[in-house]
Amino acid sequence: MEKELSKEVKLDFNVKDGQVILSVGYDGKGADAKFSVSLEGDYFLDKLAEAIPGKLDDLVIEAIKGALK
Repeated sequence: MEKELSKEVKLDFNVKDGQVILSVGYDGKGADAKFSVSLEGDYFLDKLAEAIPGKLDDLVIEAIKGALK
């Protein structure tokens, strides 16, 4: 999934080989830059489950974890 944040900045979110990859790219007039973070899928989803209160989301996140493998 790619999301344009402005004309110069794009956010990219991918899942590949069990990794969650977040990238931010800047394509400016005089400079270009890219920052990327790759997280283990289970680690990312565990942190997401901790951040969301309640238990219903935990069931959904566990199903997603199974789909990543």
